[in-house]
Amino acid sequence: MARNIRVPAKAKQETSGAGFALNGVRSFLIALPALCTALAWELAAWQWPSVARMVSQPTEIARGIVDVFATGEIWPHFQTTLTEMVVGYALGAITGVVLGVLFGRVKLLGEIFNPYITVFNGIPKVALAPVFVIWFGIGVMSKIAIIFTMVFFVVFINTFGGLRSVNEEYVNIVRIMGASTWQVAREVFLPATLPFIIVGLRAGIPFSVIGAVVGEFIASTNGLGYYINYHQGTYDTTAIFVGVTILALLVVVLDWLLSRVERRLLKWHPEVEAKSVGA
Repeated sequence: MARNIRVPAKAKQETSGAGFALNGVRSFLIALPALCTALAWELAAWQWPSVARMVSQPTEIARGIVDVFATGEIWPHFQTTLTEMVVGYALGAITGVVLGVLFGRVKLLGEIFNPYITVFNGIPKVALAPVFVIWFGIGVMSKIAIIFTMVFFVVFINTFGGLRSVNEEYVNIVRIMGASTWQVAREVFLPATLPFIIVGLRAGIPFSVIGAVVGEFIASTNGLGYYINYHQGTYDTTAIFVGVTILALLVVVLDWLLSRVERRLLKWHPEVEAKSVGA
């Protein structure tokens, strides 16, 4: 008869402490390249003033970030860009998943529309930005349209590929066992496709930033892209890097949030890294 084996509290504490130490070392190793780069950048800016004029320096950029948030100067730009990203990303992601599932499961639709998807995906989305500005004006709608096209194709291709990768023999076996259509979708298609969808969603985050910034570069009166473009005209490299750094931090935070969702949804699956997909 099996016996319950009790782990001493001291052993649990030691295991927990070892895991915490390991995580600390891992976090330090991840941060080390960034710290070394920032230190080398700062020293170079101190040593050669021309470097500071060309690319500013980390301490000045950090001070600039604090200042623009403290004074409230950056908030209207930040809110505009974030609104464009959230709306465009949500529309592109939802549409990409829905059509990816539809075309992935209905073979005839996939065969009919696959050439058109390939053609439209091959068009650089940045080249469409002036057209969207003409159609929707210089407000947020033109930026949302650009972000939508970028995110849609990333999510669609991953979802479509995930559905097409499902082994039909597994589907037939489950159906022979008496599973309903809903049970097949829940037990076979969803577990097989969800990792691909998550990859597409994570890869779409940087594209949403690119779409927003490109649109704001072309025609805008607000947003972080406008903020960067304005200070480019005044040759203020510190302000430019302030805007760039805020955008980079925004991407990191959003990707981290989505990775937390991924861990909850895919506890049974090895962690999947988001990969860049041409858009």
